[in-house]
Amino acid sequence: MLDNERPRHAPRDQALIDNIALRYWNDHAHTRPSAKTIKRELRLITGWWEGKTVADITPDAQRRWRQHLADQGIGAGGLDRILSTFRAALNHARKNEEVESVPFIAGFRPAEELRSREPMGRPLTLDEMARLIDAAQSKHTLMYLMIAIGTLARPAAVLDLTASQYDAENGVLTLNPPGRIQNKKWRPMVPVAPALAQWLTGTADAKTGRYVTYRGKPITSIIAAFRVARAAAGLDARVTPYSIRHTMARELRKARVPGDQISIFLGHLPQGAAGTTAVYAPYEPDYLADAAAAINAVMVRLAALTKGGQAPAPDGVNAVMTTPTGKAIRGGIGEAKRAEVRRLILEGIPHAQVKAITGVSDGTISTIRRALKAEALVLRATR
Repeated sequence: MLDNERPRHAPRDQALIDNIALRYWNDHAHTRPSAKTIKRELRLITGWWEGKTVADITPDAQRRWRQHLADQGIGAGGLDRILSTFRAALNHARKNEEVESVPFIAGFRPAEELRSREPMGRPLTLDEMARLIDAAQSKHTLMYLMIAIGTLARPAAVLDLTASQYDAENGVLTLNPPGRIQNKKWRPMVPVAPALAQWLTGTADAKTGRYVTYRGKPITSIIAAFRVARAAAGLDARVTPYSIRHTMARELRKARVPGDQISIFLGHLPQGAAGTTAVYAPYEPDYLADAAAAINAVMVRLAALTKGGQAPAPDGVNAVMTTPTGKAIRGGIGEAKRAEVRRLILEGIPHAQVKAITGVSDGTISTIRRALKAEALVLRATR
């Protein structure tokens, strides 16, 4: 019904914000990886601007709305994200010629502050990175970390990655999956360092083809698993999945890798490079060779810093992984750790404390608890 009534060059005072938000959602936003977040932001937008038109979006009205959002406890980052979504919805209507013009939507923080802000996720030292790898409590966390280290890719690109995107014969990895339209967060084709190749060979899930899965299903966010590993590694809250990307970019700079190679790896293509160069250059023998060599060197150093390359896998997954050093290892938390978890459960220690004490994942603790019940062992009541 709404599509049938889609206006053409409507004056500002006749273009309802409610309708603009709904069309933006139906036309575009519902297919985005961040659809849940956008939907929540659109509700905040329509909740304030309900029944109002584009003509009502005056500078003073915008100030009152921003203050209303801030009074609800929404921080600077959240405010900028909501304003960005509002701006995107209005521009969508303008580009589709639904409204004659749209007003400027000012961000909450000035451009100077945004340019000078710290990156999302502080960089790590290699010792810290090794601790994070050692602290990985599941196969999918470990796979995520190794692919992120070897590609410098954004978290979403790592989670989307499938075996079909890896051209082993030519040694290149296409970070943009089939069917995804490239946007400003460009996903390049990158050469695969030898140390990374070992993690991409025969390790993808047989059913989904993805490298990072949990219990055979794709993962939409790595944040929860990352936080578990971060806590077990004793790292602070400023360490996020983006820390891997920033750390590797810094290591490549320290290795004197040319800036244009680092930029391409990060998905920051030089102007005009998104066409023929981006398609055919990856098959040139020396394509990003300096960057690939530096990545390989970092992965080899990390292998030496980790505790024997331990790669725990979720219970029930008899996974044999290959470390960057080439050593084959078998998944599992180890008998000593398993015995410790069993002892704590039998002592009646609550689940959350068992997790905090041992650093073992929720799923593994639950599996051990079920095994104890199946053995008909008498458990103390949880305190």
